Amino acid sequence: MARMAARRRPSAPRQFSRTDRVAELVREIVASELERIGDERLEMVTITAVNVDGALEHADVFYSSLSAEEEGRDEEVAEALEERRWKVQQVVNRDVRARRTPQIRFEKDTVLSSALRIDEILREIGETGTSSAEADDPSTAGDDGAAGPTG
Repeated sequence: MARMAARRRPSAPRQFSRTDRVAELVREIVASELERIGDERLEMVTITAVNVDGALEHADVFYSSLSAEEEGRDEEVAEALEERRWKVQQVVNRDVRARRTPQIRFEKDTVLSSALRIDEILREIGETGTSSAEADDPSTAGDDGAAGPTG
């Protein structure tokens, strides 16, 4: 008897790994659920990234909230996220169609605030560099920018 070759379904090559796809799906689910919950403490909280381990056991959900940081409410946001974590986990468990769903944990994303701080420092350096360069340049000494008499 001749064995029939198993028919394989032609598929497009995958561009992203499974963990990347699960991470993006978890990010979308968590962001949507936090918006749907409507907790005032979580207004202006952005889910910036999710890192899922290779075994799909854990997902680090990174969040940013610049307005809360400016107002000194970082701890309040962290507490609200931890209070809502189990409810969000239940939605992730329901919506991720996989044999195993990662357990989420919230981590503050410091990249954006660090980038803003670096930008602020560079601006300050640029401003002090410009003013000291003008003081050293003899052609600008005594020049107040007013137009003199022509003629």
